[in-house]
Amino acid sequence: MVQRLFELESGLPAWLRPAYRGALFIFGMSLGWTGKLFVLLILSTLMLLTGVGRGLALFFELLGVAIVAGAAGGAIRGLLHPLERWGPFGSWLRWTLAIFGYLAVIGLLTPHGPFSRQYFTFYALATLVCALAALGLLWLDDRRPGRLSSRKFRLLRGRERLWAAAARVRVRRQSRPGP
Repeated sequence: MVQRLFELESGLPAWLRPAYRGALFIFGMSLGWTGKLFVLLILSTLMLLTGVGRGLALFFELLGVAIVAGAAGGAIRGLLHPLERWGPFGSWLRWTLAIFGYLAVIGLLTPHGPFSRQYFTFYALATLVCALAALGLLWLDDRRPGRLSSRKFRLLRGRERLWAAAARVRVRRQSRPGP
């Protein structure tokens, strides 16, 4: 079912795709077995703390908040696409603002929750978290502009193996006694 949700993106207009992708990122986290384990852990914790019925309701409420916040963050990231022309700083700023939008929407939709928009510390902490998260995303992103494509990487690795093999043959020939 989740895979079909991701496939629906191709039928959407281009302007709507970033928001759709942002809304679905929470489901993308649950595709692997670690994501399913994480969801199970959150669900069981909520059920233990509040009871089965209230825990399920709270889980789906938080899931809805995450979907709406993800759509807002995705829309912000899509609108700020021109910042990519600024290079790495533009990418970092784009991710920072998208993550901040995500956290701000969570703060708006959960006014009595742990992320209250009434306190200055929420904005200061959210800004710090967003800047660090964006830095981490750029550092771990394997699609960054300076990164080799998979084909070029394979060619380079093949060339390195050839040079290493030639060096081994050269060492072997030099170690033999000459005629």
